[in-house]
Amino acid sequence: MGVKLNKPILVAGIGLSVFLWVWDSLSSKLIEVGEWGLLAAIALGSGFWLFYRKTPKTNFISISPLKRETVDQAIAQAQQTIVNLETEAPQENISQLKQQISQLSEGFRRQDVQIAVTGGRKVGKTSLINRLTAEKITQNFNLVETEPLFTETETLEIQAKKVAFSSDLVLFLVNGDLTESQWQILLEYKNAYHRLLLIFNKQDEYLPEERELILQQLQKRVQSIISDDDVISISVVPNEVKVRQYQKDGTLAEWMEKPTANLGRLETRLSQMIAQEKEQLVWGTIWREAVNLKHQGKEILNRVRREKALPIVEQYQWIAAASAFANPVAALDLLATVAINTQMIVDLSQIYQQKFSLSQAQAVSGTVGKLMVQLGLVELSTQTLGSVLKSHVVTFAAGGVIQGVSAAYLTRLAGLSLIEYFQEQEVSLTSGKELNLEQLGQKLKQVFEQNQRAIFLQEFVKQGVKRLSIA
Repeated sequence: MGVKLNKPILVAGIGLSVFLWVWDSLSSKLIEVGEWGLLAAIALGSGFWLFYRKTPKTNFISISPLKRETVDQAIAQAQQTIVNLETEAPQENISQLKQQISQLSEGFRRQDVQIAVTGGRKVGKTSLINRLTAEKITQNFNLVETEPLFTETETLEIQAKKVAFSSDLVLFLVNGDLTESQWQILLEYKNAYHRLLLIFNKQDEYLPEERELILQQLQKRVQSIISDDDVISISVVPNEVKVRQYQKDGTLAEWMEKPTANLGRLETRLSQMIAQEKEQLVWGTIWREAVNLKHQGKEILNRVRREKALPIVEQYQWIAAASAFANPVAALDLLATVAINTQMIVDLSQIYQQKFSLSQAQAVSGTVGKLMVQLGLVELSTQTLGSVLKSHVVTFAAGGVIQGVSAAYLTRLAGLSLIEYFQEQEVSLTSGKELNLEQLGQKLKQVFEQNQRAIFLQEFVKQGVKRLSIA
């Protein structure tokens, strides 16, 4: 693919580096630098972006109560995703997604409330639903039981979370103190604006003093996300107890008796919440639906954008290879490499609607280059590629080939990291958005690890040798 000449930074940077090389050659003042200096220069021109991987967090970051404007904003973002898809990928069939997003606002008029009853195995989910139904207090809401959590079958947990996701209120059942895995699920639900009731069932299996202690421990453990009033002790199906009674004739009679269910404050609390918080409960579900639909649209958009971005990365990686191979002066090669990577950052930012200016892209290029050196990826890449190149006797003898292939490889990693980072960003309506250096570092290491496969490296070196016209 040919390089268009309407790239001012790229053309000026490469042109200036060539001019300085010629001038320096005529002056017989070639700069002598070691291999490390050259590689550091290549690194400085490479662009890497980091994204913090979304894994369950151990520390909860509290969120403010859900407001109507937050829900409206989520709906607007989902609608904007449709606008972007229609503009950038008119060939994609998004009619169903578009219809679902257009119906989000209708949820504000919904009167019924759905309550999910969830938890691990044998915590009393079915029994609780049967008891609440028998008490005839469910006329104002619908109860639905999820699949059990914390099983070895991943699909069951996915299905359970899906049901909870579409419900307005979640009753989370436990039969003892909270485990770490249960805590993580509660955090996940809370961060998705779920309204939660933590239900301590089967309290009858403990001594009275133990029941109170467990309840207090539960309240203390979840106090940052669930109020004490929403941590409730119940016994849906109490165990039989032995009753002893002296008869009139002095004999002692014994029999087993089934205690009645004890739902504690649960019925009252449910009635209060439905009466006082129904609007906010429905808002939470609409917000989750909007975020989910936006995510579906974003996946399509990212796929389309990636198809456009990958050829650009490949184009610039081979430009970087040719520049590093042809330029014998490392300091001048730095100038060209920075120009190449800066222009690549500008081009990719346009695809992902991040609106990076040339000066911003140049600053980013230098920042990610420093990160590469600090993380030791330059040295690791060079050592790995050098080992692969040893199989090419003539090629390995030419030091410029190692420099050229290394430059291409680092530029490729830069571009791929940039793509991954941009995929997680919202559309930037103005320029000047600051980078998250922590995310930058994580994404850099992640992409580097993904591109260390031996088969890929061998094929990449083969392409590089061919591109540099060395047999």
